[in-house]
Amino acid sequence: ANKPVEIVNWREVLKFCNKLSEKYNLKPVYDLSQEEKGVLKIIHLDGEIVEEDKSDFKNTEGFRLPTEVEWEWFARGGQKAIDEGTFDYKYSGSNNIDEVAWYFKNSGISKKGSKEVHEVALKKANQLGLYDCSGNLWEWLYDMDENFGKRRKIRGGCYYSDLEVCTVLFCYSELSAKTFDNIGF
Repeated sequence: ANKPVEIVNWREVLKFCNKLSEKYNLKPVYDLSQEEKGVLKIIHLDGEIVEEDKSDFKNTEGFRLPTEVEWEWFARGGQKAIDEGTFDYKYSGSNNIDEVAWYFKNSGISKKGSKEVHEVALKKANQLGLYDCSGNLWEWLYDMDENFGKRRKIRGGCYYSDLEVCTVLFCYSELSAKTFDNIGF
């Protein structure tokens, strides 16, 4: 119950965001009506439905995935970290990875002989009170990787990543239609 959601593809996360928006009486962000064709559109507050590359998320209300820029901003601690002089920490909330992240050296071995995802909030939070932005589980982002077509960006590293991959600056991408045991939200 306290573990992050894993083994979900990018579109499943969009569906979850829409359902969560509906639960809280917010206008969903994603128009998934043409999902089978691979078409995604964004629903603005005024009801206008626009191409995903023409959207302004300031005109949306519901839950959604963060953009890459937004993820980096909150993972680094935002304005609070700038004010405290901690914005340039290597990992989300610290320069010491063991304080804030589950990664290959400390994530433990499961009964199956592999590393495993841990419950959230067992490590130190960052300056904004956010946990596990570094390590534990890669996080799906909204952005597409322009160099690789149907791949969407992921950030944060995971429970079996090297130290360098868990930094707030490292970015990777994966196929949005696939599921992985180390990517979620």
